[in-house]
Amino acid sequence: MFLQYNIHNFVNWKLLLPFLEKHEKMKKLPFLLIIVTIFNVSFSGDKYWFKSLSGTIDSYPVILNVVKAGDDLRGYYYYEKNKKPMVVYGTFKGDSLVLSAYFTYEDSEIFSGIFSGGSYTGTWRGKDGSKNSEFRLKEQKISSDFEYVYVEGSERLFKDIESPNAHYSDGIVWPTDKYSNSLFLRNAILKQKNLKSGLTAIGDIMLAEKKKYMKDFFEYNKDVKRDDVSGDGGWSYSLDQVDIIMPVYFDGDLFVISSYDYSYTGGAHGNYGTFYTNLDLKRKKILSLDDVLTKKGIDKMPELLEKYYKLERNIPSGTSLMESGLFVDTIRTNDNFLISPGNIMFNYIPYEIASYADGEVTIFVPYEEFSGYVKPEVKELFR
Repeated sequence: MFLQYNIHNFVNWKLLLPFLEKHEKMKKLPFLLIIVTIFNVSFSGDKYWFKSLSGTIDSYPVILNVVKAGDDLRGYYYYEKNKKPMVVYGTFKGDSLVLSAYFTYEDSEIFSGIFSGGSYTGTWRGKDGSKNSEFRLKEQKISSDFEYVYVEGSERLFKDIESPNAHYSDGIVWPTDKYSNSLFLRNAILKQKNLKSGLTAIGDIMLAEKKKYMKDFFEYNKDVKRDDVSGDGGWSYSLDQVDIIMPVYFDGDLFVISSYDYSYTGGAHGNYGTFYTNLDLKRKKILSLDDVLTKKGIDKMPELLEKYYKLERNIPSGTSLMESGLFVDTIRTNDNFLISPGNIMFNYIPYEIASYADGEVTIFVPYEEFSGYVKPEVKELFR
């Protein structure tokens, strides 16, 4: 059995904010106070799975990579032409699935359709709502090369009081032996989670991590008395941790994984961010920015990041970045980047260059803008 309430539907970038404001006052939301102490691990099945789907929106080829946890779904989709992965998230109601997708928060799109028998069909609505197109997507055979391993559980500090409590969920898209680069990808995922490489019993590892988290929760609150939790309902003593690792983009040469992390350890709200890892499959190498761009290219990138930050958000070129709402007037490169054929994207988590309310800031720069600065050994990854 699994916890019947899943938080994944709410831990989504900017849309997380209004929920968190309510989440701090859970006493006003009694339907969310369904806390059980059942722990388990699930591999791919009807409730928990990874699927890669291909098809078209209108006549335009697209790819959708998604994971499902209970009724909640999250992932990425991109057009085959530009290969710019866009975040998607949504919720099932029976076989009905509505997905929201966006590059920026002003750029949202909606998929409304039926997911059945490995196919997802319905209507896509563009960002301004004026354009509607039919979409047809079907599961790709490569989906069977991966399984979605998922662990979730909750504990109360006091068994008869709803809070403080600890919630933990961890999901990993794990390559099976069928996948040709399974060992390299497994080790990269384990490294992302600061775990030892060479291990394959991922479910046992994840259960052990959950068990440790719950042990730390009780240790963290060992001196808390029942009277201490009466003021705010106990939520300032609660802990929450969500980790989701999944593919963003992959082909025969390149595999990009994302790691979404959310944690609440007290205070006004939790903290979250998405972190990207780029894997060169032929050279079996986890790529750093220095592996991709020359020094001149890295020095050139802030100018390009400012240009495309403004273009993507319709900000006049003469407006300074701080006037546009950022904390900085120069957008520096970081190690949190994604490459795909035709693009490089940098991701900035909340507070890094903008406020929490602004969510994560992602900026895509097209390949033609920096192609002269790409190191020869990785040029093929952009083609």
